[in-house]
Amino acid sequence: MKKDSLSKRTFSLDFKHQVLIDYYRSGSTKYFIEKKYGLHCGTMHRWEKAFVLSEKDLSLSDELLIRLSKMRQKKSPKPEKACLPSREQEMQAEILRLRQALEYSELRNEALNEVLKIGREEYGVDLLKKAGAKQ
Repeated sequence: MKKDSLSKRTFSLDFKHQVLIDYYRSGSTKYFIEKKYGLHCGTMHRWEKAFVLSEKDLSLSDELLIRLSKMRQKKSPKPEKACLPSREQEMQAEILRLRQALEYSELRNEALNEVLKIGREEYGVDLLKKAGAKQ
C-alpha cells in the first residue's frame, strides 16, 4: 500500500457541515455521499455523531426536520421499564431454556446408547452395568 493512502486527512468544519447538509437534504445513503465526496467508509457516521446539527444549522424544510427527529427518536434508548422482562416473558425464556436442555440430554443419551451398541457388536463386550448386586 502507498503511504499516501494511509495518511490522515483533515477537513474543515464548513466542509463537514456541508456534507451533512447534503446528506440530509438529498435523502441518499451515507455510502453514496461518502463516495460522492471521496470519504472513507464510516466518516459520515463519525461526523453525524460529533456534530449534532440544530435545525438552524441545517435550514431544512419542515418535512425533512420531522423525518430527522423521527430518525433520532428511533435511535434513542428505550425507557428502563420497557427493558425489564415481564413475568410471562421470564417464564417463556425459562421454558425455552428447559426445552433446549431436554433436547441436549436426549441427544446425549442416544449417543451413549450408540456407543454401547457398537461396543457390544464390535468387541463383544457388554458395557452396560447389570442391575442388582452380585451374589
